[in-house]
Amino acid sequence: MEAAAVVYNTILHGAACAFLPYFRLLWKKDPEFLQGRTGSYMEKLDEGGRPRIWLHASSVGEVTGAVPVCVALRRRLPGALLFLSVGTPQGYAFARSQVDFAVRVLPFPFDLPFVVGKALEHVKPDLYVSFEGEYWPNLFRQLAGKGIPAVLLNGSLSNRSARWYRLLWPLFEPVFRRFKWLAMHSEADLRNMLTLGVPAERTLLVGSSKYAGLSAKVRPERPRFWRDLLGISEGACVIVGGSLRGDECIGILDVYRRVCEDALGVVGIFAPRHMHNIVRMADWLRNHGIPFGLLTEIEAGRRGGDVEVVLVDRIGPLFELYSIGDLIFCGGTLEPSVGGHNILEPAAWGKAVFYGPGIQGVLDEHRLLSSVQGSFLVSDYRELRDSWKHWVHRLPELCLYGERANEALRGLEGIVELQLDLIMDALGEERGGRTGTCHGKN
Repeated sequence: MEAAAVVYNTILHGAACAFLPYFRLLWKKDPEFLQGRTGSYMEKLDEGGRPRIWLHASSVGEVTGAVPVCVALRRRLPGALLFLSVGTPQGYAFARSQVDFAVRVLPFPFDLPFVVGKALEHVKPDLYVSFEGEYWPNLFRQLAGKGIPAVLLNGSLSNRSARWYRLLWPLFEPVFRRFKWLAMHSEADLRNMLTLGVPAERTLLVGSSKYAGLSAKVRPERPRFWRDLLGISEGACVIVGGSLRGDECIGILDVYRRVCEDALGVVGIFAPRHMHNIVRMADWLRNHGIPFGLLTEIEAGRRGGDVEVVLVDRIGPLFELYSIGDLIFCGGTLEPSVGGHNILEPAAWGKAVFYGPGIQGVLDEHRLLSSVQGSFLVSDYRELRDSWKHWVHRLPELCLYGERANEALRGLEGIVELQLDLIMDALGEERGGRTGTCHGKN
């Protein structure tokens, strides 16, 4: 480990120097976030409360899984002090919009020894909880030095990543062996983790809290709120394209235009995964003479809600916007090499979902939905267009598929409680009489 750590830190310090111009730019745009990444936090973190639990989610997707755990921890450990760190500006903003003041949202520190040390002195955690798959050698080295246990939740490990970790095993072995529990998302993730030689008795198939908490997020009054805000009548068909990536941003707009040739009064709501795509989507709509509005302008009252297309130009509302969708596409599935995004979110509202063949990152979710015929897999934009042209005239029948998807999602409830059992065990707490019962999914 010592030699590997020296090489790792030499490379890391060199990279930090090389990226100084980028850091200066980031400082101008978001000084609070960058200051936090250096391990210096603007707010005081030394107030009372025990235990102190540091949860880490790298970006928006991981935050989605962390939020239900934070909420459940507040219920089970009302005196605990919770910290949620996030590694990207988008994820940081999203996390702050999703949790209440009782959870301190922090930028995740760079994995430099002095930076990590400074962050640990601020947070003083009794437990570190990582979501999905970020394994930082310096952080875990210092966790070990302070005797702080770690837990992995929603664990994800691809074949490719497993090969890299095996190749760099002298550096990462102490990281993986630091985990008291490794709660994996899928059978494939579990198999890959076990190939690293981690203790099988501490590696469990539990599932993902990313989806287990979706039903609890449903607020029945929100569909009416969004329809009123956007000026959408009750009988109008609504197309929603969510988490659009790359060429999907334009491809789905074109599918929408083609569907409108066969059906009147169809409203489109489109949310790119990355906000910089809003500009080219707006340009495309202007060039094709399609009236549109930006969601932020509609919310601010600067634009009427009675437009044909709404471009979602802020992070946060997509989950609720699925509630008013009739024909829903989840992105990252027709764009090569992405692997898909959260295809189960529409199911929380009782909606069927359409997506492309690029689902390597959401295979378990696809299997769950397809097993109950709660989703539609399309091969390309043409098949999506033809499918939507069919279903736009049969929306009541499509609702039956959405009900099946919702029932399948509800079957995942209970995963968060299993994860909390592991956290309590790692803290050395009693687990409500359920000791020894946490063996993963049924």
